[in-house]
Amino acid sequence: MSKIIIHNGRCGSTFVYLCMDRYYRAREGDNSLGDFMSIYERTYDLDNCSYVGLNDFLEPDLVKIIYYNNTLITQPPERTAARGTEIIRGPLHNVLLTPTRGTRERETRVLLLKKLLNSHSILLKYPLRNGPKINFDAGYISCERRDVRAQTRSLYLSTTTGYYHFGVGDEHKIKKLSKFEPEKELLDRWTYDMEKAWEIYHAMKPKKCQTVFMEDFENLKPYQVLEMVGLNDWHKYLDKDFKVPIRKGWSSI
Repeated sequence: MSKIIIHNGRCGSTFVYLCMDRYYRAREGDNSLGDFMSIYERTYDLDNCSYVGLNDFLEPDLVKIIYYNNTLITQPPERTAARGTEIIRGPLHNVLLTPTRGTRERETRVLLLKKLLNSHSILLKYPLRNGPKINFDAGYISCERRDVRAQTRSLYLSTTTGYYHFGVGDEHKIKKLSKFEPEKELLDRWTYDMEKAWEIYHAMKPKKCQTVFMEDFENLKPYQVLEMVGLNDWHKYLDKDFKVPIRKGWSSI
């Protein structure tokens, strides 16, 4: 069965996605780690593969796609394109409580996704509040976070700097960018809006859905994450010490 990871931002969903992606790729014979760019950058010959990993596929602002002659290519945007200019110039409220409006591009991607779900094993990750309220024929996993204030801080730092993920060895970069730490009053206002955003999220959340909390899995080994989501036969395809190409970011400082 295909799997869909939903989230409300800064809840460790990319870590869960990459652990599961390694499992599904290894099951198809690809046991490679992948580099940092492979989080978003993929090429799939759809006539000759049975698994497709789609990270933030339904977000045109986050992922570019090329679909031609039954080949699907996904590419990341420029880092500056992902930076949250709304936070610097506009109301903070809008960033958290105004879902991205539907676009023709997103509608086209939804149609393509429906087609792929009928022909391939899919692992999709997308922010639930921004995506279509559609119950796809797949197993849902909701990545959430108990510490809403810590989540809000991570969101602020990510959108302000444009750095949502960090690779292994990026400790110096994280430390340098931490100078953009929000002031207490600003974080208070943002946290209030984030709490309201969670109310919207939980109203949209599918009834049949496995829920996992970042606080429970952020320090787990990748193989333990697979066991957490029920992929207990990982040892058939992967060594116990397999890795993923990202490390802790804002939650590490």
